[in-house]
Amino acid sequence: MKKFVFGLLACVTLLAVSCETSSTADDDQLYEQGVDKTKIPSQGRK
Repeated sequence: MKKFVFGLLACVTLLAVSCETSSTADDDQLYEQGVDKTKIPSQGRK
């Protein structure tokens, strides 16, 4: 009986997590910014 309850709980948990509507593409937009290469100091290059 314990195995059945544990299995059922595991299935319900997986279904609940997989139904989340968060999109990683939307989260990535926060970090996609251009870099101004003229402001990066060169390391030993002249």
